[in-house]
Amino acid sequence: MMRLANFGDATRLDDPSGITSYLTGLVSGIGMRILDGPHVKTEDADPARYGHSGIVLLYESHAAIHTYPALRSMFLDIFSCKRFDTGEVVSITEQTFGTFDIVEFDVLDRGHHWDTDANAELLRWQGSR
Repeated sequence: MMRLANFGDATRLDDPSGITSYLTGLVSGIGMRILDGPHVKTEDADPARYGHSGIVLLYESHAAIHTYPALRSMFLDIFSCKRFDTGEVVSITEQTFGTFDIVEFDVLDRGHHWDTDANAELLRWQGSR
């Protein structure tokens, strides 16, 4: 998960079609495949939280974005068991939205240990609880 702030050009955060294109290019750029979407919706009920949320379902899991143009910030989450280059994520994001500061950045190692035998993995997981 990344929280990005202080975008030089916040108008790009306020473009649903641009966000849709970004999600498509992002997942392709990090070697993943789209299962469904992207879907982008606008949140305008609360002016303090005005922005856009987008999600794309991946064969490898999902990617989600939440933009807040007035705050010049966004949150980005890529959930996947497939390894990807976080530097490439930053580069693609900067190419699309311009310069920004990374305020929060968390990478969790998820699912890379899973065997192809789901039953064996389930038993191993249950034994660790």
